[in-house]
Amino acid sequence: MSDIPHSLTQTEMLSLLQKGVDFWNEWRAENLKLLEYISEVEFSEYLALNLSEVNLSRANLKKFNFRQVDLSWTDLSAADLSGAKLYKANLSGANLSGANLSGANLNGANLTAAILQGANLHGTNLSRTDLSEFDFSQATLHKVNFFKANLSKASFRKANLSKCKFTGANLEAADFREANMIGVKLGEAKLVRANLSELNLAGLNLSRADLKAANLSKTNLTAANLSGAKLDETKVSGAKFHKANLCNIILVTPDLHEADLSGANWKNSQLWGFNFSGFNLNSINFSGSHLRQANFYKANLIGADFRNVNLVGANFQEANLLGADFSQAYLYDANFSGANILGADFSSAKLTGAIMPNGTKYK
Repeated sequence: MSDIPHSLTQTEMLSLLQKGVDFWNEWRAENLKLLEYISEVEFSEYLALNLSEVNLSRANLKKFNFRQVDLSWTDLSAADLSGAKLYKANLSGANLSGANLSGANLNGANLTAAILQGANLHGTNLSRTDLSEFDFSQATLHKVNFFKANLSKASFRKANLSKCKFTGANLEAADFREANMIGVKLGEAKLVRANLSELNLAGLNLSRADLKAANLSKTNLTAANLSGAKLDETKVSGAKFHKANLCNIILVTPDLHEADLSGANWKNSQLWGFNFSGFNLNSINFSGSHLRQANFYKANLIGADFRNVNLVGANFQEANLLGADFSQAYLYDANFSGANILGADFSSAKLTGAIMPNGTKYK
């Protein structure tokens, strides 16, 4: 005779679960080998399994396969669902408070009106799920995968989001105030009107993120990657962009008041008419950017890189341009009166009509 146990039928599985938590937990402990034997193919027979409104509170469902199963309004409070497969499962209205969902796969699951308060979501896969307006405030969400999830208007206030993946997620109007964002991935995320004020986002990847009208006031973005990000009407007053990557940026009416832009890389960015007067822009890289009619009055631009930059009509009055590189820059009608250009490189620059430090006009 074969040592391989007999597979459960769909009816048998449903019957076991519906007999109650105590019965199920005892049966599971005695028949673990049977559950482990059931293959992925055989589980496809259980796709129509309906466990809606069943009481599975405190049930041991570790590594259980609930793929596409209807668990709507089911009581799964304090249940062990660690490592469970809940791909596209219907969990609408389910009570998951205090449940262990660590390592569980909820990719595409329906969590509308579900309760997740106090749940353990360490390493949980919530990619492509609809979690709009969810309240994750003060939750521990370490290493959760929110790839392309809908998290519009969600609250992550004071949540631990260390090493979470939000790549491509919809985070429109989400609230991240006082959250732990260490190691978070936000590349290509939609962060329109999101509140990221006063957070530590140093070194994070925000490349191609949509930050239109987002609040980055007093946020630490030191060495962060913002290349290609959309910053239209973004609030960045007091933000720290020291050595940040801001390549290929298009800035539209941001408030740069008291922002730290020193050492930042603004290569190939669109910054026409910006007011940088009085800013510390030491060692900044503007190479290949468009800065037509920008205002650098009294700015610190020591060692700044302006190679091949459009600076037509730009104002450099009384600016410190010690060692700055203007090679091949377009400086038609620029104003350098009173500026310090000691050691600056103007090789192959276009200076026709520019006013030099001594007040003479370049011909």
